[in-house]
Amino acid sequence: MVTLTYIVAAVVLLGLCIFVHELGHLLGGKMVGIKAEVFSIGYGKGFIKKKWGDTTYQITLIPFGGYCKFYGEDPNEERQGKPYEFLSAPPLKRVVTVLMGPLFNLFFGIILFFVMNIHGYPVETNKIYIPDYLTKGEYVSPAYEAGLRTGDTIVAINNQQIVGFTDIQSKVAFSKGKPIIVKAVRGNDTFEVTIAPKKYTKKGYYTIGIMPYGDRVLVMGILDNSPAQKAGLKEMDEIIEANGTQFHSPEEFTQFIRKYPEKELSMTISRGGHLITIPITPMKKEVLSIQEFTDMRFANEKHNITVDSLSLIKAAANAGKVKINGKDVQSFEQMKTIINNSKGVLTLQTPGGTYKGIMKFESFGFVGIETAISPENKFVQYGVTDAFVKSLVDPFDFIALNFRGIGMMFTGELDVRQNLSGPIRIAKIAGDTAYYRGVSAFIILMAKISIILMVMNLLPIPMVDGSFILIFLYEAITRRAFSQKLLEKIQMIGFAILVL
Repeated sequence: MVTLTYIVAAVVLLGLCIFVHELGHLLGGKMVGIKAEVFSIGYGKGFIKKKWGDTTYQITLIPFGGYCKFYGEDPNEERQGKPYEFLSAPPLKRVVTVLMGPLFNLFFGIILFFVMNIHGYPVETNKIYIPDYLTKGEYVSPAYEAGLRTGDTIVAINNQQIVGFTDIQSKVAFSKGKPIIVKAVRGNDTFEVTIAPKKYTKKGYYTIGIMPYGDRVLVMGILDNSPAQKAGLKEMDEIIEANGTQFHSPEEFTQFIRKYPEKELSMTISRGGHLITIPITPMKKEVLSIQEFTDMRFANEKHNITVDSLSLIKAAANAGKVKINGKDVQSFEQMKTIINNSKGVLTLQTPGGTYKGIMKFESFGFVGIETAISPENKFVQYGVTDAFVKSLVDPFDFIALNFRGIGMMFTGELDVRQNLSGPIRIAKIAGDTAYYRGVSAFIILMAKISIILMVMNLLPIPMVDGSFILIFLYEAITRRAFSQKLLEKIQMIGFAILVL
């Protein structure tokens, strides 16, 4: 069921966005008298075909996306010099034909936003959560330092209204580290604080160290034969509380479970909107914690690590194949005693590798699930007038953010590989959204992806529409044809960029 949802979501989202794009090219060509030879829904050989006028319309066995092929668009094919042929038509007519593809993606996004603004859709809360580990130590949340606390609601940043958590993320991410004025609500009080966003990686986004507030934890995956599976937990269950303790983040849930190895807990979950209480007993898990771990391949690098799987080390120790500080160890129990009684740096030699650092064995409760935050959602809905205005304003704000992000990638402020998504990653996002957040959120995502396709296709990158628009404008201004040999070289470079 999960796999089918992901496949259908990817096909629908990418398929519709590509179809709309190619439909724009088709209708753009019709506007200026350039005729399409084939308009195809999907790729490959068409199994349903119908010819209307000069164009063959078809549906293929792989109805994913599509394409529009114009007469005379291949420079290597012989043309008759007819005005309806793509490369025989005046340059400005070709510009219109190419430009209509990205513009249709914009129109499609605006229409989807308008429909959903009237219908209503859920957005992640603008109430915030600050994890406990960001309130002390080396990395303290800038928001916490400025006076914000878990449960506060951010209503404006730099006098701009905040509706949901994604609004907060975008305002902070593109702040370039400049202080922002945050208006927040705590109970009946409204107050303002100034926060300086920080970067924790050289090519990452700016952040203020907050998460969306949640009142439950989502179960994303369950290990076989784990306490969670034996207790009857299922994927998509929402864990609300255990023994009266409520959870606002996966970290809170993990820390709570760690305290109760081999002790039965009463856990309340929400499944399909129904509350269920189940007993669950965390297993006792033992790990080897190594502080100031020295990687023997890179002697100058030190880390804190945890060795989760001890079965191989245990077997090796019981077989007498382990050494501590050069001395043989006869059993796993002896190894534990030596390590737990030591306070200094030890060198542990095993058949699987050598570890050096300050070591100790730790045990804690473990239930064997992968979790994610389940943020509070609020439902937003607008009247026709507000919906129309918002459907125009929001896409252009979104376009501005995309161009700003692209600019930051060009200047090296953001990592290109981490911030440009190909079809596979987009398909994964589509599946996640459809499966975990529902149809309304999926349609909003489709609107955003359609607009992103418009932005990317207008960039002057070889092999996308933007480069052809520039070439045809050059031909219109200079009144001479662009070199086909140079065009082929540019396209090869563009293909290499897209692949990399």
